[in-house]
Amino acid sequence: MKRTTTHSRGWLTSPTRAISAFLFLLHSCSQQCVVHAKVAGLDFGGEYFKVALVKPGTPFEIVTNVHSKRKTETMVAFDGEERIYGADADTIGVRRPHTGYAQIRRFLGSSLDHPGVLSLVTQEYFPYTLKLNEKRGTIHLEHEIEQLYHAEEVVAMVFSHVRQITDVFAESDVKDYVITVPDYYTQAQRQAVLDAAEISGLRVLSLINENTAAALQLCIHTSMEPNERKRVMFYNLGSTSLQVSIAEFYSYVVPVGSSSNKTVIGFSVLSKAWDEHLGSSKIDLRLAEYLARVFNEQVLHNKQDVRTLPKVMAKLRAQAKKTKIVLSANEEIPVVMQSLLDDYDLRTVVTRTLLEEISKDLLDQVLGPVEEALRKANLTRGDIQDVELIGGGVRMPKVQSLLKEFFNVQELGAHLNGDEAMALGAAFRAANLSNSFRVRPIHMTDISTYAIGARLADIHLEDEKESTWAKHAPLFTTAHRLGARKAVSLTHARDMTCTFHYNEPSSLPKGVSTHIGKFSITGIKDFYTQHLEKNLGEPKVSLTFSLDSSGIVSIIKAEATLEEEYEVEVEVPVEKKEETQSATTDADADAVKEKIDSTEEKTGDADKTEEKDANVEEKVEKEEEKVEEKVEKVMQKRKRTLRSALSVKLVEERLGENNAIMSILPMSSSDKSDSIKLLREMEAADNKRKANLDAKNRLEAFVYSARDSLESDQDAISQVTLPEQVNAILIKLEAAEEWLYEDGDKAEASEYQAKLSEIETELDAILFRVSEKTDFPSIIEDAKKLALSMKAKLSDWAEMRPWITEQEQSDARARVEELETYLEEAVTKQKDHPPHEPPLVTSANVKKQMQQVKRLIDRLAKKPKPKPVKDVNATETASKEGEAGETEVKTETETETETGTEAGTETEAGAEKEAGTENEAESESESKPEGTVDGHEDL
Repeated sequence: MKRTTTHSRGWLTSPTRAISAFLFLLHSCSQQCVVHAKVAGLDFGGEYFKVALVKPGTPFEIVTNVHSKRKTETMVAFDGEERIYGADADTIGVRRPHTGYAQIRRFLGSSLDHPGVLSLVTQEYFPYTLKLNEKRGTIHLEHEIEQLYHAEEVVAMVFSHVRQITDVFAESDVKDYVITVPDYYTQAQRQAVLDAAEISGLRVLSLINENTAAALQLCIHTSMEPNERKRVMFYNLGSTSLQVSIAEFYSYVVPVGSSSNKTVIGFSVLSKAWDEHLGSSKIDLRLAEYLARVFNEQVLHNKQDVRTLPKVMAKLRAQAKKTKIVLSANEEIPVVMQSLLDDYDLRTVVTRTLLEEISKDLLDQVLGPVEEALRKANLTRGDIQDVELIGGGVRMPKVQSLLKEFFNVQELGAHLNGDEAMALGAAFRAANLSNSFRVRPIHMTDISTYAIGARLADIHLEDEKESTWAKHAPLFTTAHRLGARKAVSLTHARDMTCTFHYNEPSSLPKGVSTHIGKFSITGIKDFYTQHLEKNLGEPKVSLTFSLDSSGIVSIIKAEATLEEEYEVEVEVPVEKKEETQSATTDADADAVKEKIDSTEEKTGDADKTEEKDANVEEKVEKEEEKVEEKVEKVMQKRKRTLRSALSVKLVEERLGENNAIMSILPMSSSDKSDSIKLLREMEAADNKRKANLDAKNRLEAFVYSARDSLESDQDAISQVTLPEQVNAILIKLEAAEEWLYEDGDKAEASEYQAKLSEIETELDAILFRVSEKTDFPSIIEDAKKLALSMKAKLSDWAEMRPWITEQEQSDARARVEELETYLEEAVTKQKDHPPHEPPLVTSANVKKQMQQVKRLIDRLAKKPKPKPVKDVNATETASKEGEAGETEVKTETETETETGTEAGTETEAGAEKEAGTENEAESESESKPEGTVDGHEDL
């Protein structure tokens, strides 16, 4: 394998340049974006999901969840009627496995007999109850026998949690997302993701394949020489599958303006290969089964098999995952699980060698997709310059050693964050697709995973045996560019069906039907019948097929057309005879014009010539009118196109005695409406429960803190209360505590708040009196000091600030005296007032009086000193002295001029002439209207 280092030819940028690229991108965004525009990329993994946020003015950010973690479990669990997500759901999934739903991505767009679904419940020990959705051919998930959920609804619950944590992190609503999906996902699975997102309220700009998102993220950090090319393999070993892609990165130069160029970078996906069942969770399962065997043999002595106990197996799966992670960096680890079953403990030691031995058959398969991807791209291992590792499973040392041996290298590519690269790439794609952002140009070409064809047939083929019309059309081949369109035209007079199917069944994952979907195309027959009397023949039916960026094939346009000839009356020139006469007339007109020309050449009276010209031109016009009138009306044949838009609808296709559905149907509009209503009701109930719980927790916390305050500040409280006042609050606190754990356990938030407010008001009054006990004397002292300082300042003003009038100073002194009187009265009132009652004068009242006095004094202190008055006599004297000085200067100048040479005299004359010119210019300028220059208005 040809390798280049990270410094070779600038293939990858340094961290500093990478950050600069991000800041450049975001600076561009901030100049072009709507202020609050935000988009996100969602890496929807089988075990975890990650979200990357794009908002103006900041680098891309990974969203942290409620536990401040950068990745969140793709799970939803039910605790009674409450839905729980993330790590909390994982905990419930271990304690009560039948209520915590993991690996939910496998349910999307799958049938009940899909190998991945069957493996989940029969081999991986997940105790889920799955039912067949007979209407759509997909899965219903049964929860506690009371509720059946569509697979899309369960995923939509997780998407709702995605939206919630993203909105909290972004501090505003984020609705536009790009979501990653596995490369091997079929149309039914991709459509199910879109339906789940729609139900949850996410607006999907596009889906993007996982490895393509990682390649896009790598491209952002790439700096290449002009016209350089590089092939990179992306090895993605995730929780549920192994995916391998090969992408070719390239650069080319485009001109910018007339004097500069810029280098544009892009990539094209060359091939894809995968094993949809080989994921790191399979290795976890092998280790969990090994631990179960050890427990059965060493502890239970084979009297019981814990593999039949879902709760025990859930614990063992969780322990196996932790053990595998530790063994990635260590050779062995002791495993201790206390009370795994009843009071029995599991104690053993697991080594890395043991893990590799029990997973040998799985590890033998990790290079299969690598070889397949090379074969599809017609490349050898030596044509690959880098291997980028992504996904959590690649941390296993044995996987890396096998890849190094295969490519004969010492190190593999580690330029990407294997956990977050796909989310960040999806976020960049979202910014690219959003109208609110402008990003640097990066060319991306992704390809389809499967070859897709279409079968066209009469809509009633099975009922009308005489009709055997059917056509097959290959639409998009394997590795066809996404975002492509294809048009198909045919002549037909009957309504038809279009059935999409996969052309290469051998390339499909196991358990996937070759049928994609069947659509009815109607309106052809009615259009044909409508124009049958015109004998126009059969309509031309035009169908436009699209393979969009999400990998969804659809009919985006269906139209029937007919060509019709019709006659229209037009005016045409008369026959040749008429044309000859017209030519003669034209000749006469020319002669007249020549006569006019010769007349114009002669000299004579101007008025007579003009009159003669007018007569001649009038004669010419009359002759031309005669020529124009010599036309005749005839009928001409023309063509027009009659068009009719056709109706395209998805229809069911069933087969066999069991009337089994042929393909997985997406959710209908009514299905989605019902699901949206259900999820909104559940979300409202969750919000209500959360509000009730928050209010309950506040009341409970207040009960404990209030009791603690009354006990810890007992001495201070006793000085401002009567014993019965304290006892009354303690009784209410005890009653509230009892109510919380009895009748108030499931109360509404308003009830909790009412009890809290009642007790809080009484306690706050006591605590306020405690604080006033110390605050009031302190503020009184401060106020007295302020009064003294203000008096001292006022006494200095008579000398230091004489511009402050006597009246202003008198008013200020009176206001200070009022403050002193107020303080004396306040102290007297409080001294005679019972301490267990609300104070008559508070420290806040005194502070307000102080502020009023201080504002008055400060305002007067800022009064500016008046400017000095000018002496009129002194001004006149200075003016006369200035005039005398000017006279002396002028006399000296005149003397010098008189004693000058002849040349000097001439110079003086020239100067006088120039001066005269300038004076004239000034005079002209003054005579012009204001705002004009050289006769032009100054606009």
